Amino acid sequence: MHTIGDLISAFDGNTKFAAIIGKNASTASEMKRRNSIPLEYWPRIIRAARDLGIEGVSNDTLVALHLGKDVAA
Repeated sequence: MHTIGDLISAFDGNTKFAAIIGKNASTASEMKRRNSIPLEYWPRIIRAARDLGIEGVSNDTLVALHLGKDVAA
């Protein structure tokens, strides 16, 4: 995983990711464009990744992505 866009893609795209965070697809698209996800959504993302079997999504992963560091998916 290299970017926030990669993370969103791991959830099968903007629409499904947006449903997880309780927003519309355009919000997910904007997060992808900015390469940033507000902290308030992180717990939902981490929980959904665990529930969906998407490995490697944690607070540390999200911090690394926001710092522009590659993380193992």
